[in-house]
Amino acid sequence: MDGQLWSELDATYPIAANWSATAIFTARVGNELPNPTLTAGGLQVDYRSGPWTATGTTYYVSLRNAASGARTAVWLPAGALAYEVTIGPITLSDRNRWEQLEGLPGDPVRYRNRASADWRVPDRHALTDIFVADEVFYDFSRGAWTRNRAQLGVQFRAGPNTRMQTYYLCQSNSYGAPSRLNVLGLTLQFEIK
Repeated sequence: MDGQLWSELDATYPIAANWSATAIFTARVGNELPNPTLTAGGLQVDYRSGPWTATGTTYYVSLRNAASGARTAVWLPAGALAYEVTIGPITLSDRNRWEQLEGLPGDPVRYRNRASADWRVPDRHALTDIFVADEVFYDFSRGAWTRNRAQLGVQFRAGPNTRMQTYYLCQSNSYGAPSRLNVLGLTLQFEIK
């Protein structure tokens, strides 16, 4: 069993009424990987109009090969369009994302569609949300759907500005190894104002 720690720091700044910019820094380490196995930094700009959100993102990613430890630099420009609707305590959303992985062989382009549902539990409980999501990946260089990532979890209030999510994630890959991942995850979110 491989244990991994993913950490991310997001700093968001409201540019105008419907515009915001977020600086994103990410690192990943694992107990059976050359560390850090991934580091990334980037900028995301969001425009919101009613239930729609349009996003432009650019990341610089440094990946480390699990076997050799060699590093690969990837520039990842991406664009996304998401739609969200709330019906009572349930929020449904669908995100469509296109991204290019420049620096990997063939500079592959991927399309990702992520549908999710979030049920907000009444405020009197420490349990705040129950969520489910499924994301499918289409790789244009292969002309095929190459990955499916499904997730089910719950979110708790762990403090005034702290949220904790526990979840199960199942990922299947048509290409690459491992072909299947089963993940038990824990996410802590701290909001600093």
